Amino acid sequence: MYKINSSPNGFAQKFQKSVIYWGTALALASAAHTASASCTYAVDSEWSNGFTASIIIKNDTGAPINNWNVNWQYSSNRITSGWNANLSGSNPYSASNMSWNGSIAPGQSISFGFQGEKNGGSAERPTVNGVACGGTTTPVSSAASSTPVVSSSRSSSSVALSSSSRVASSVPTGARNAITVRALGTTATESITLSVGGTAVQSWTLSSVMNNYTVETALVGDLVVAFTNDDGGNADVRIDYVNVNGVTRQAELQTENTGAWGNNRCGGGAPSEWLHCEGYINFGSVTGEPRSSSSSVSSSSSSAGGTVVGSAGCGAPAKLTNGRRSINVNGLNREYVLDIPSNYNQNNPYKLVFGWHWRGGSANDVVGQGYYGMKSLSNNSAIFVAPDRAAGTDGWTNANGRDIAFLQSMLTQLKSSLCIDESRIFSTGWSYGGMMSFAVGRELPTTFRAIAPVSGAFLTPHVDSGSATAAWIAHGTSDNVVSHSSGVQARDAYLRANGCSNTTVPVQPSPCVEYQNCSAGKPVVWCSFNGGHTQPSFYSSGAWNFFNRF
Repeated sequence: MYKINSSPNGFAQKFQKSVIYWGTALALASAAHTASASCTYAVDSEWSNGFTASIIIKNDTGAPINNWNVNWQYSSNRITSGWNANLSGSNPYSASNMSWNGSIAPGQSISFGFQGEKNGGSAERPTVNGVACGGTTTPVSSAASSTPVVSSSRSSSSVALSSSSRVASSVPTGARNAITVRALGTTATESITLSVGGTAVQSWTLSSVMNNYTVETALVGDLVVAFTNDDGGNADVRIDYVNVNGVTRQAELQTENTGAWGNNRCGGGAPSEWLHCEGYINFGSVTGEPRSSSSSVSSSSSSAGGTVVGSAGCGAPAKLTNGRRSINVNGLNREYVLDIPSNYNQNNPYKLVFGWHWRGGSANDVVGQGYYGMKSLSNNSAIFVAPDRAAGTDGWTNANGRDIAFLQSMLTQLKSSLCIDESRIFSTGWSYGGMMSFAVGRELPTTFRAIAPVSGAFLTPHVDSGSATAAWIAHGTSDNVVSHSSGVQARDAYLRANGCSNTTVPVQPSPCVEYQNCSAGKPVVWCSFNGGHTQPSFYSSGAWNFFNRF
């Protein structure tokens, strides 16, 4: 979702033109309204040379804010990746809404985030400016309301192209294609370039964690992602998929792929996500195909990394609040703890993460651990649930299917009461919680997008669907409570169900490996670590980054 512009002056000129255009459009609008918002910049976390931050836009008026755009500038910090907004520029930076978070109702807030680099000292906290921050918003009902902020022939959500991109005046008019490349680089020095019809559109330097890199273009022709590498050294590129207007094209399914490594030479292996050589992947033709639903709630089918599938609760005020909830399941009272983001937006479909507790544990224990450390990493992008075991049991025994029935009842209640992205529902847990996650992934693989069990096994009874979801699995080699071999057996069941080969490649965090040639959208990562029946230090970040691939 992040676009780099190597020409700050070009950015300033385009932004200035956009502001002038807006002033003219608003003067002519017959039904325009004025609404202001508070724009807050917050540093969420920082370390020696980097940081994550977020910007919260709150509508403090009685009128909707539509199609927002904000900007800010650093003294020395810079952004490397972002999420939940279209980001562009190279200091100053600009951010505009995605299709699903462009409207901010009165009293509501939206937030977006990014990761960046700093040169020592504390992360900067710049002032956020722009039309949404105390200025005039998009007219609600006028000719201007359907016209994006324009600079030359480009929309404000694509304020500037990189120096390797085609200039704005040469971009054809007409329907624009929204293209997202999901990728990572193992050393964070690798770069990729997206071209359409032989013209370079955008270049990015990759983060070492999987991120979305998004751009819009009206160009047509073959969509090619080329990458720089060191042909077998430490640098590797991983292209997970390309998404064009809501339709996903998996990298491993594209036969014109020169980056595959086989027989100790480039281009000699089967098509793969992992690219160990200089080269490119051709993802096929871009012809201006229709987009998937651009509304805040999509009703189209779920696909890996693709369409957002908003639940029935989207678009209406939340019917549930944070805290302990009770639900009757087949005459048995069951309880769970619910954690909704503080800036919850009824029009924003959220990830849903179930965190199952260990043997003898409780929902409160999972809450106390911050949902296995993932809540602090979520940047308000997910709703978390911590279920409690049935009274009289020590864990997830699923006697007569009652724990799965409990899960399905929670899902029904949550989907109807909150705005859930039904294509991104996840399960995680340690020990007995890992066992429950293994069971969930085999019984409900079309409901759950991925699981992340730690120190688990196939000990929770379940109905095997014959299929499985994507899985990130960790197990200690000296586990004397749930044997390492039990974890291996569960892993192998997922490898078979997902059609993976025996070939692995190292992935972050170490010592994890990913199996190759798995079914599209169903990767399996295995993290066998030195340790006993414990949670490894990399559990939180490893599992969360895996969930963020989807």
